[in-house]
Amino acid sequence: MAYCCEVERKKLQNRINRIAGQVNSLKSKFNDEQFHLDSDPYETIRQLTAIKGAVSGMITSYVEHYAKGHMIDKIKNSNSADAEAQIDNLLEIIKVFGK
Repeated sequence: MAYCCEVERKKLQNRINRIAGQVNSLKSKFNDEQFHLDSDPYETIRQLTAIKGAVSGMITSYVEHYAKGHMIDKIKNSNSADAEAQIDNLLEIIKVFGK
């Protein structure tokens, strides 16, 4: 499991670095004295949408990895009440993420 976790951690690090790059690009745009809020709103909205999509994708990957890689083991090694609590926790995460 350690190798799997290390590979997944690297993937998530790469994702967060790409997201940081997107955010920094947008931040630079807003810090530029020449930028006006009314100029080219479509490009800014496109960038914001890309950031939102990247964050959403990262959340999905993280939850999927947790559910498949860790939650299953916890459920297998627990009693039915603990297993139900684990499933309830995952469902709560999904509810919050879906908002």
